Amino acid sequence: MAFEQPAPKLFREPARTEPVQCPACGGPITLKGFGGVEQVSCPYCGSELAPQDSGPLQIVQQVARQRQQSALPLYARGTLEGHEWEIIGIVWRQCQVDGIVYPWQEFLLYNPYRGYRWLVYPMTDGHWSLGGALPGAPKAQLTGHKSVLFKKKSYKHFQSSVARVSYVEGEFPWQVRVGDTAVAHDYVAPPEGLSIEEQATEDGGSDVNFTQMHHIEGSAVWKAFRLPGRPPPTSGVGNLQPNPWTRGSKWVWLSFLVLLAVYVGAAWLYLQGRHTKTVFESNELTLEPYSQEIEIGDKGETTTLDVRFSARPLSNQWAYVDVMLISQVSEEAIGIGATAEEWHGVEGGESWREGSQSETITVGGVEGGKYLLQIIPQAGAAAGQPAPTDLKLSVRIQQDVVLLRYLGLPLLVILAFPFLNFLLGRIFEGRRWANSDYAPSSS
Repeated sequence: MAFEQPAPKLFREPARTEPVQCPACGGPITLKGFGGVEQVSCPYCGSELAPQDSGPLQIVQQVARQRQQSALPLYARGTLEGHEWEIIGIVWRQCQVDGIVYPWQEFLLYNPYRGYRWLVYPMTDGHWSLGGALPGAPKAQLTGHKSVLFKKKSYKHFQSSVARVSYVEGEFPWQVRVGDTAVAHDYVAPPEGLSIEEQATEDGGSDVNFTQMHHIEGSAVWKAFRLPGRPPPTSGVGNLQPNPWTRGSKWVWLSFLVLLAVYVGAAWLYLQGRHTKTVFESNELTLEPYSQEIEIGDKGETTTLDVRFSARPLSNQWAYVDVMLISQVSEEAIGIGATAEEWHGVEGGESWREGSQSETITVGGVEGGKYLLQIIPQAGAAAGQPAPTDLKLSVRIQQDVVLLRYLGLPLLVILAFPFLNFLLGRIFEGRRWANSDYAPSSS
């Protein structure tokens, strides 16, 4: 009687979750990845092991090495982005740029329902990132800065380096050994990034892997794995760290437009409330003292005055007036001094000219009422030249004038708001790209 042969196994049976011993050092190992595990690196001795069909381990390569203390412990469980993950593998990698070694730690996260993810911790700056295999392949863009396109989002090339594995422990669904190297090309679109890794295979070919990552705060990692204390401190700007000055740029511009609208309305009301009036003007004053009674503003109210003084013609000469306003009620005096001057000459074959033949002085808080105006002029010239005697002096006094500082200062503050935000954002990006292949040369 013929018996049917059982169907061949397409996959090995899932490894049991009870501990098995490392054949090299006898250390207890618990398999977490079940049927997807291809390699186990003993966390105690570093030997490379492969699960057999029955679940126990067999030695692929026996190694003796000292165990490294990673930022997160092997087999720790934590909840990230709403899902529970377990660290089943740890890989230390490093690259060397200009003679400086930059190490980082990669933690392989596993969830039996969601697969694998990578949690990456750069030991040089402390900025964490989280991600996994890219569901597709990016498309290279041939114009502008070297970049790739994936799902209508452009990622700029940040740096390329040779990444070398320096330490391994745990289990992996692929073969990974100390000394393995891969050429890594990192592209960024903060807070997201893409990594394209090319690794030579034993048959002389090349294996290409695409990984998509995004920035994650170290505090979120510490909270997820319920670790004591605080995460390692950060330094500088991470390549995927969000730019705080551009992240809310649309709110910055919305606030700017709202403030600008409020400013325009307030400025219009201010201008409508000003009733500028000339209370005194004379264009034929001489160097003789002058006095006249004038009335300023309304009694019981204060106003702002503009006193404008000019003198012509001036040629390497100066003129000065002392304008006094003496209240006929309180007999208190307000003194205003104004200067007009003009200087010119030739020095080193170059002609020069400086000074102004007019000056305007603004005085605020002047009580309304009748005043005695006194104008006392003076004039002079450069050393060795006679003082002018034929100057025509002009004095004009206006009340309730528009103060440009009330219009200009608020506008400058409003304009500075988006400008500073833009400037700080550019400085932040400059610090980020200082760590890239496109950093400005120090030579």
